[in-house]
This record gives sequence, C-alpha cells and structure tokens, in this order.
Amino acid sequence: MEQYDGREPFSIYYKKAIALDKKAGSTDRKIIRHYCYSFFRIGFACSAQTIEERLLIAVYLIHGDTDPLLKIVRPEWIAQGATSFEQRVALACPTFSWPQVFPLPFSLSMELSLEEWVKSILYQPAFFIRIRPGKQQHVISRLKEASISFRIISSSALALPAATNLDTLLALNEDYVVQDLSSQRVGEFLQPLLPKTIKSVWDCCAASGGKSLLLMDQYPSLELTVSDVRPSILQQLKTRFKQAGINNYHALVLDLSQQGFPKNATRFDLVIADVPCSGSGTWARTPEQITKQTEEQLVEFTQRQRAILSRLPASLKSGGYLLYCTCSVFANENEEQVAWLQREFGLSLCKQTLLNGMAEQADTLYVALLQKTSS
Repeated sequence: MEQYDGREPFSIYYKKAIALDKKAGSTDRKIIRHYCYSFFRIGFACSAQTIEERLLIAVYLIHGDTDPLLKIVRPEWIAQGATSFEQRVALACPTFSWPQVFPLPFSLSMELSLEEWVKSILYQPAFFIRIRPGKQQHVISRLKEASISFRIISSSALALPAATNLDTLLALNEDYVVQDLSSQRVGEFLQPLLPKTIKSVWDCCAASGGKSLLLMDQYPSLELTVSDVRPSILQQLKTRFKQAGINNYHALVLDLSQQGFPKNATRFDLVIADVPCSGSGTWARTPEQITKQTEEQLVEFTQRQRAILSRLPASLKSGGYLLYCTCSVFANENEEQVAWLQREFGLSLCKQTLLNGMAEQADTLYVALLQKTSS
C-alpha cells in the first residue's frame, strides 16, 4: 500500500506485486486484495491514523464483524455488536465524515448528494452483461445449468455477482458483452431518434466500442465510423467487433485534442463523444482513484474535454446531434461543459440526465443530447 503510486490501475499493480510473494496462495491473494480495496474505499477519512489502523477501520466500517482478522486483532470492536455503519464509526473512528473521503473542491451533478455518492463507493458494484440479439434463451439456459445466480433487469440486461467468471461458459462478444447497466441505458436515451433521424454515426472516443456495439446490435444498417487516439485499444475494438460479427464500419486513429475529422466534407447525423474524464462515477470499481486524483488532474480533464469538443460541431450535419457522455459525477465535467458548448458553438440542449446506477450497484453516467441548428 505504501509503494502504490497510482500510475497504473491497482488491479494491475497488485498482480505484479503479489507475484513477488512466493508464499502467497490463491486464498491469501484474494484476502489481501479485499483488504487493499477496503482501504481505498474510505479515501482520506481517518487519515490521522497509520495505514495499518486505517485498513482495519475500513474493513470494520464496510464489512462489520464478519471479518476473521478483526475478530483476532480488534475483539473489543466485535464485542460491541454494532449493527449500523454509524455505530461502527462511533467505535472505530469518531472523526469520520463523508466530506473527508474525497476532500478536493468540487460540485456534484444534478442534485446528487455527497453522502449518496460516497456511500456507493464503499461497496463493490455488480457484474453486468448485455445479451446479444437472439442469444437470450441460450445465455439464460447456460447460466441456469451452471447454477450461476443472476437478476434479470430487462430482456437484454442481466446483473450477476461481482466475481462471476463466464469465460468457459459463454462466448464473449458473441453471446454477450460485458457492459455496465448505465452504459446500456445510453441506448434508451437515443432510442427516439433511431433509426429514421440518425443514419450516420461517428463514435469519436470509441475506446473498446461498447456504445457502438450496442447501437449496431439495435440498428445494424447504421453507417458507423469509430476513432480513438490509442492504436492498441482500437485494435481491441476491431477484435471485439470481429467476435461480434460486425464488419460494416470504418475505423481510424485520431487525436482529437490536436485535430478534427480529416475529411472536411464528411458530416454525421450523430457524433458520440464519450470523452476522457475523472471516472468518478465508476470509482466503486476503482476506489484507488479517490486518493490518487488531484485538483490539477481534474482541471486537465476539463481542458482536454474542451479541446476535443471544440472539433466536433464542424463534423455535424445541420440538424445533427452531439451525444456528450462522461462517467463522472462532477458538474465541471458535465453540465458546465454542456453550457460551454451552447455558448461557444450555438448548440441547443435537447435533454440531459444523470444515469444514476447507485441503487442497482451500477455505475453513474452523465449524458446530454445537443443539436446543431445551423450549418
């Protein structure tokens, strides 16, 4: 914990670090990982304590008296029989408060409460999949045969326990895709416009192509273009699309912080801008970000977002739409960027919402749909 500097996801760092301990078996590795992630989930709270004490406090606050280590080293806490989070706070860290978890200056989007957001980070989210078209019966049958528990959210969305492994059971990207519930709901956000109004789509920060794959599953006749600044992740997209049986698209490497779409004559009915962001709406999955995020980084994200966004209106047809997305809960990455787009480029805001997945153990995403009303 002392050596981790945040330069890479903790999951990657941990695999390399724990591999150096030849005595650590699979159960040891699982338990140690559990303690590390619990530590990250309380952020900067109880920071006056040592790392060891904060780790114990975190495990106790989040998991109560069920942890075997606490029963050995903190029997006095266990003996109190505290049943609520507040009771455990009073015993283990009376100075704890929700603002302490992430004390940097920020405003939350769309009346989201600080306590609601921070509480959501304390617990690991569920594992969500989206069933590919025509595969529902096959997927559900296979899950039942393997006695894997699942919850049906919709005809295509399933929630499974966080550590579920489907590698040997189903064909990834052929039978199902791994996609958070809130990301799946972006398709519902666009549904009124498809397919009559929108025929050509540019997913300009496509990453591994989750949203594009969702749209192509629903409307396979769309004219799709995808781009990303990272050649390696664009190659992952191509592999994923090949597994999914999707071939009718155009892909290019493009750094939108430096240049716009290379063909000036090209115009799209819809540009999807799922821009790089703090990821604060997904920190329940990567809680190490709470203590590694800096105020300077938050400013850099907003600046990079504007550099990208400034190059997109020129690629919209008159009457075309810009779908702005982030996996952030911070207003400066969300509503404030949309207000800037309206001021600087005359785009009209059609609708915006915070896809709050906290109640369903899912991520939280911000989405806004804007329209270009002049050529």
